[in-house]
Amino acid sequence: MSTGMAWKYMGALRLFLILISCHPRSIQSAPLSSYLVSSFTPPDSDSSLPFNHIAINDITGDVYIGARERLYQLDSNLIPKHTVKTGKCTDHPNVNDNKLLVVVETPQNNTLITCGGCDGFCETRSLANISHDVVRYGSNDWQLVVTTKDLPTVGAVVLGADYVRTGEGTPNRAFYLFTGVSDGIPFISKHNLLDLSLDQNIPRGYVKSESLFKYLVVYKDYLYYFISREDGVYLGRLCRNSLDQFFTSYTEIELQCGSYNMIQTAHIGPAGSQLADSLNINDTDVLLYAVFSNEISSALCVYKMSDVQQSFEDAVLGCLQETSRNGTTNKHFTSESMCTHVSK
Repeated sequence: MSTGMAWKYMGALRLFLILISCHPRSIQSAPLSSYLVSSFTPPDSDSSLPFNHIAINDITGDVYIGARERLYQLDSNLIPKHTVKTGKCTDHPNVNDNKLLVVVETPQNNTLITCGGCDGFCETRSLANISHDVVRYGSNDWQLVVTTKDLPTVGAVVLGADYVRTGEGTPNRAFYLFTGVSDGIPFISKHNLLDLSLDQNIPRGYVKSESLFKYLVVYKDYLYYFISREDGVYLGRLCRNSLDQFFTSYTEIELQCGSYNMIQTAHIGPAGSQLADSLNINDTDVLLYAVFSNEISSALCVYKMSDVQQSFEDAVLGCLQETSRNGTTNKHFTSESMCTHVSK
């Protein structure tokens, strides 16, 4: 790969980093039982089967749980509505853990995407009843979505651009399934919702190995991938309207949280009044909340999204400057300028 396609540029992210424990006056606590509204306990026959993923239908409030060899559908009060036994792997020596669970609510499509660990292929199911309208996708390798290994996969359905091999297309044309697969053949992929076939992807050989995708957050025009590696935690950014085949505008920065070197989960949202007062920022400032851990404990670190976005811009600029020094051209960065600067 040419230096001009150096989307792997690593920029150290040292910015608005706060350990919340440093601000005890803004923290209130109580036993978790005080906040318990309702709960779901699987039947005794299923009690030993671990849960893998949870997804929520924003329209009906239904809750979907992807577990080992089971799928559950609950109402908004966590009362069971439907259970599907996905079974053990018969033709493969794998464990049938749910690898991906995504609620699709678009004008053209209202389904639940479920991907199992037996062979890496997926199914779509009715949101109203997960045992109905089951369609299985798996006739060719281009419909392979997840890895069968005991490693995490992340995914989200997002509005994106239609892709054509000439590099031209229309932004915001349709919804697509974007995924990040730990130790899969594709690294990050985009699948159409018609048959889940592959439209665009970053091949595995283009990135550092041993990447564990832990979480995926969509914010404005970008997808943010939280990745753990042996040498630290990285935040990858992909424009949802990228128009080239191999997503060459994908960029990574290092995300630091003191001595904590593993990422667990994340959320992007406003600061709120109490936290804003304690940090002397505006309560409308958008923050990235990330939970990290090490072998001993966990910590919540907070970053201003404006600083995160600036770090990515610095990383992209570094790629462009390196490209210029080496006398090569990355046309994709030029064509992506509209995506880099929109909605800020």
